[in-house]
Amino acid sequence: MPVYREPLDADLWFARIEIIANGALDSVENSLRHAGHLLELTPEKLRPLVGLAIPPDDFELLLEDGYLDGAARHLFASPELLSTEGGDGTIRATIQRSALHPKIYGVGDSVAKAVLNAWTTCLLSIKARYGAALSGLVQESSAPQGHRPPPALAIATVTEVVSSNNRQLNDDGSPT
Repeated sequence: MPVYREPLDADLWFARIEIIANGALDSVENSLRHAGHLLELTPEKLRPLVGLAIPPDDFELLLEDGYLDGAARHLFASPELLSTEGGDGTIRATIQRSALHPKIYGVGDSVAKAVLNAWTTCLLSIKARYGAALSGLVQESSAPQGHRPPPALAIATVTEVVSSNNRQLNDDGSPT
């Protein structure tokens, strides 16, 4: 059962997303870890829309084991909606369908960086559209205190195909 975490103020939460987007945390692993923690502290109005696809402890284990690409895919409550393609140092992540946008793109020199870029782009576009107060976005959850509802709408998920070499990847980021 997920543990309820008191949400951060939306202004502070979006400011921390911007820090990740700007690459200010020194490494992809630090950025992913920070992103995972932020998802546990998501403002109430966004909780029906965003969340980790796996329990936070499992996400942390992926990071500890060095599976950064696999961990990045789990930033989305529904990873099957995220695809990646490319190679030769440029990967493009695409959120195929999101609750609020038709397609969102991110690029990077690794799957993890491209997914982080798409994730931050998606979240910051929500802020740009609705403001930090998220006026008009969704109604606050009616779930009782102490229970975090599962994300009802997914911003994205992952089926990953790297088209440059036509390899299918496992959930942990390793080749099949």
